Amino acid sequence: MIFRETFPQQAQMNELETVFKSLWKEHPEMNLNFPHPQEYYTEILQLASDRTSHPFPAILLNTRLDEDSFFRESFDTELYRHVRYLPAILHSHAFLEIVCVLEGTCTNYVQKQELHMKKGDICIIAPETEHAISAFTDDCILINIILRVSTFEKAFFGVLSENDVLSDFFMRTLYHSKTHPYLYFRAGDDQELFDYVIYAYQEFLGNHQYKERFLNNIISAFFIILLRNHGSDVIVPEIATEGNDENVVFILKYMQENYSTVTLSGLAEFFNYSERQIQRIIKKSTGCSFSENIQKLKMKHAAQLLSDPDRSISAISEELGYSDTGNFRHIFRKYYGMTPAEYRSQPGNEGQNRKYQE
Repeated sequence: MIFRETFPQQAQMNELETVFKSLWKEHPEMNLNFPHPQEYYTEILQLASDRTSHPFPAILLNTRLDEDSFFRESFDTELYRHVRYLPAILHSHAFLEIVCVLEGTCTNYVQKQELHMKKGDICIIAPETEHAISAFTDDCILINIILRVSTFEKAFFGVLSENDVLSDFFMRTLYHSKTHPYLYFRAGDDQELFDYVIYAYQEFLGNHQYKERFLNNIISAFFIILLRNHGSDVIVPEIATEGNDENVVFILKYMQENYSTVTLSGLAEFFNYSERQIQRIIKKSTGCSFSENIQKLKMKHAAQLLSDPDRSISAISEELGYSDTGNFRHIFRKYYGMTPAEYRSQPGNEGQNRKYQE
């Protein structure tokens, strides 16, 4: 990562940071580097506002930021370099925040969890999550990417559109965890990944035509690289703290890639677990049992295969691991509310009025 070489002025301490650093030194009794509610920092923010013409301290007097009031019109993505020595104000907002550590270290407080982040770390924080960032060194450089919820889901979960089990897992971890509503990646010195962060930041600072659309495309590429290079080693703190397998992503990927043949006993043996243990891990991670996940995967693939008019329903059944075509028809109808033949004949499916209307 070469942020200082790419943006030397951005890496230097600016006026606002100098003001906050002075206030930190002047008021050691307030422990400005520890998380406190906004009310606790009202006086400090007012002092900062008096010492600088920058509007940022006044903006921070709002404890919750709505999408429409925060994002500029027509923008779905905003990027900011985190203000060093800014008091660690506990706050929440209605959009997604992605904290990217380009240099140095910081502490990210999320729902009373302390994440000691270092260079190369990335944390995706869910909406409506109380959090605070403590960055109290001159060399700490953080880029905060904020996204509207709809934009994040289209970009992030769009990458996982063909990986249902992992998509459900990330969705559950991010949106349905009461204690750990975040995803944490340690990307290390992944120059390829952080080049996209710098590229997006550079585009954000510029004033080019089609800026809004281009920013969204850069962020989509960022998520592709993140999940391609680091999707399997995402840190899942909720699972780790409960003593479950920290490599749960590998289990879910194995299920995704071998769903037509994998069995619970075979999965347990492959990962050296008892069937009861691995069933508990899968249920905790996705909200569904092993068999429910496998059925979901098979039925989605079945629907895709039915669009090919040259595949018979019996051949599709066999390909998905069903020895009895009648059983496949029964499960498909239970899942989709219609038989495979009826599904194939729906408007828009290429298989309608072709020879395999079984």
